[in-house]
Amino acid sequence: MNRKTQSTQRIQLQRATPEHVTARPMAAQNVTTLPDNPEIDRAHRLSRYVWQMAFRVVCFVAAVLIWSAWHTWIAVVPILAAAVVPWVAVVLANAGNRTGGDVVRPGGAIELYDAVDPRIRDEQEEARAQAYRSEQERLRDEAQRAQEDWQRNGDRSRVWPTRNGSRR
Repeated sequence: MNRKTQSTQRIQLQRATPEHVTARPMAAQNVTTLPDNPEIDRAHRLSRYVWQMAFRVVCFVAAVLIWSAWHTWIAVVPILAAAVVPWVAVVLANAGNRTGGDVVRPGGAIELYDAVDPRIRDEQEEARAQAYRSEQERLRDEAQRAQEDWQRNGDRSRVWPTRNGSRR
């Protein structure tokens, strides 16, 4: 069995694995599902945090006013709210913008045949390999001709000139 046949069989075995058969091409990300600009997101989170902390201050003031006016247990409710708000504010501020949904493929998406049909992909790879081999062969022949020309004619460009200006 020659080397090319072994290589071809090895490639075909690699392609026959279930992972390769079930692999799907990567889908491009849709522009509408991208998250906000980081600066805009940071400014929005800071604004939301400041408003939540302002609500906490209002809760403390309400608790003091309720206690001073009525001396009732209802003053505990704004105090509990003021105790929970910082935790919620920090969690929401650190969460950031988590937008981004399913990637939606455009209606006119072009699917490459080589990603769908392995036979076409094999033909394309073989054509690329043949083009590479023929290019390498052309370069090898060109280098061989250049070497033969150099051996026949010699390279006179690097010979030092004699004292009278002519080359040897």
